[in-house]
Amino acid sequence: MKLQTTIKHAPRDGTGFDRGLREFFEYRDTGVNDATGGMFGAHVIRAIPGKEAKPTWHTHTVGFQLFYVLKGWVEFEYEDIGKVMLEAGDSAFQPPGVKHREIRHSDDLEVLEIVSPAGFGTAVVDEL
Repeated sequence: MKLQTTIKHAPRDGTGFDRGLREFFEYRDTGVNDATGGMFGAHVIRAIPGKEAKPTWHTHTVGFQLFYVLKGWVEFEYEDIGKVMLEAGDSAFQPPGVKHREIRHSDDLEVLEIVSPAGFGTAVVDEL
């Protein structure tokens, strides 16, 4: 893959959010997917106020996944360490294929997620 040679800039004006993987979140692409030919993706995820998480165990087919909480809080449950509460300033590296689920989140949640590859699969798995 050849990386793009021009700078990608995503302004912080709050525009550009679209619906995506989860119906209780909106996603804003930062342009990293296009700039790296799909090798990496980076997007801001924000909660849709009044919409609650649907705790479903799942995995992602990724080589790398990291998220950083920008605002609010989110509670996850992982197959290996149990429940984890993450607040603004916290981050989590999720190993490839780890079983996890979101339990709940604040209405003002905003997260920066960085993944590789940008286009990855999600599979629902049996309850633990």
